[in-house]
Amino acid sequence: MTAELRAWVEIDSMQPQWAAYVAQTCQGDPPHAGMAQLYVEVAPASRVFALVNAAVKHARVRSALQVVERQYGTLELHGSDPSVVRQAGAAVLGLLGTTAADRDPPQVVSHEVVTRVDPNQAQLVNRMRVASLLLEDDTMFLVEVTPAAYAAAAANAAEKQAPVKLVYAAMLGATGRLIMAHRSPEVVNEAYLAALAAVGA
Repeated sequence: MTAELRAWVEIDSMQPQWAAYVAQTCQGDPPHAGMAQLYVEVAPASRVFALVNAAVKHARVRSALQVVERQYGTLELHGSDPSVVRQAGAAVLGLLGTTAADRDPPQVVSHEVVTRVDPNQAQLVNRMRVASLLLEDDTMFLVEVTPAAYAAAAANAAEKQAPVKLVYAAMLGATGRLIMAHRSPEVVNEAYLAALAAVGA
């Protein structure tokens, strides 16, 4: 059965907040900071079952995520040794009969910086948050990207670059979304540019 490789996201070292977010929201094995990580998004969605099976049999990796959506399937793999995670990725690519270069490149749907967040808006954002609280007068940035799994690359890169806090991330569905914030607009801008660079913008 042919499959479309929609996203291929390699993370060399998971940053502390990103790792904690994945561990909090995952359905499988929770990773920790410093681990290497791989996200793969494919269509049709049900292909993820065979891909996860191949990956964990061929390398000493664990999976935190195996999700089937309406159209797309997403899997996550992680391990302490980046070379072992790459080995698992090679098993995935072998089963798909493709290469990582054949993935769909990320496309930024929208991006924006919002300064001095109003307390009312902070309350609205906090209703959907999955990590830190957005506070009054924080500056936040938002990135929306497709395929959705690339939001992981943006989040980890931003945290690696500057001490922003992770407020919201979504990596499943038609688009991925990310919200990060800090008291300092300069810190936010530094992280924002790193997030955009991670998704090719």
